[in-house]
Amino acid sequence: MKWLAASALLVLVGSTGCGSQYRPVINPVTQTGPPPSPTSYVVVFSQPGLIPAATLPTNLPPCPTVNGVVQAYASPGVATILDFSGDSIMAQAEVGNGPLAFALDATGSTAYSENCDGTINSVPISQSLQSNQVGTSTLLTGAAPINSLVVTGAQYVVEQGRDAVAAMSGSPPALKQEVSVAPSLINITGATGAQRVYAISQGNLGTPGFAWGTCANPSAVTVTGEADAIEAATDTISARLPLGVCPVYGIASADGNRVFVLNRGSGTLTVINSQLNTLDTALNPSGTINLCGGTTPCNAGPVYAGLYTPGNLLVVANYDNNTISVIDVSLDIYGNDSPNFGQVLATVPVGMKPAAVTVLQNGSRAYTANQGDGTVTVVNLTNFTAEKTIPLGLASPNPRSIASTYSYPVGKVYVSSQTSPNVIVIRTDTDVVSVTLQMQGNVVDLHTTTQYAGSTTQGGNGITQSRSVGSGAP
Repeated sequence: MKWLAASALLVLVGSTGCGSQYRPVINPVTQTGPPPSPTSYVVVFSQPGLIPAATLPTNLPPCPTVNGVVQAYASPGVATILDFSGDSIMAQAEVGNGPLAFALDATGSTAYSENCDGTINSVPISQSLQSNQVGTSTLLTGAAPINSLVVTGAQYVVEQGRDAVAAMSGSPPALKQEVSVAPSLINITGATGAQRVYAISQGNLGTPGFAWGTCANPSAVTVTGEADAIEAATDTISARLPLGVCPVYGIASADGNRVFVLNRGSGTLTVINSQLNTLDTALNPSGTINLCGGTTPCNAGPVYAGLYTPGNLLVVANYDNNTISVIDVSLDIYGNDSPNFGQVLATVPVGMKPAAVTVLQNGSRAYTANQGDGTVTVVNLTNFTAEKTIPLGLASPNPRSIASTYSYPVGKVYVSSQTSPNVIVIRTDTDVVSVTLQMQGNVVDLHTTTQYAGSTTQGGNGITQSRSVGSGAP
């Protein structure tokens, strides 16, 4: 039997040959289709039973208390995580009563909210987020936290009730030191990794500790503001720089070399050379960019801004004259102002009362949230024209927050109103509303964890600092 098997094997080998047999080559077929979606989330803070700031007394922040008990909010706020690819709710967690605003760290991994109950919450951004993972920090009595800035290794909290900045560190953040600053403190700005940050104050406007509502009519204010430089290494004041009337917001360039403070009452931007810790007098003696073509004061009313860092563009939302300003903010290789630095390249009409703007991070377009008429305006940043107006209707009647994420070939823009529980999603390939998502309670604010696919930082777009309503900020 063995020799029969061997003979059969020899016959088989002889019939197939040795060097001429066909060996098929299989080439894998490369799949085609859209690129993978970026690892990006939309973070939304909302408050069931939120009382709009417009219905509250103008001399108090929107956190009324009676005998130390918060009256405006009967239930905790809610943090919601949405995903980019499926536009669906991934996770939710409870936070403190009455979140006013929130900021993200530079990597988009943690959100920090300032709450009416005097607490600060730290919320890890995760699909598996649960309420027991939310950290809580407390501040000194009467702090009235309204805004914060998160930089590497530190968080700075605006204590409007004490006209001070709380320097905090750790996880959850704990108070390290309190820094007294100029009166009527409103916000704080700076870049992660920078040598110093800047506290923005509106000046002595009357009621000690509270500037809330004073700059709601900025044309009636003559007091100028102040930016106090806080050294990151020592938490001490190193410079006190003059600002315009009713400064409401600031934004730092991604490299930290320049800080732009928006003076709503003056219609100007104050530019700080943060390398030298002085006003940018290379621009002009006052270090300002005029948004009204030489007329001061004017009714531009700048309230918010976004940066397109690769193109050296700063896009400013002018709340009081229904426009945006596109400004050249380019520097030379030595960090000095370029010949075109500060030039207003275009002033583009948009919808009524643009309260916020986001710049799509391919540099093609900017989108404004128009609080006055319930629309979003799409602005072409190549020819500086308004391409389209997107009505939001009753789903978001007074849009105040807007953010974007771009991943070729499709980006998404997210819009919300503080008088609505809805988040509106707009696809940027068609510029139409693709879906409306409902949150628990009215939306306080929203941010995206990254603005460009593959990016690990926010690129100087102000996401690491918060912006609460009041003191002239819409």
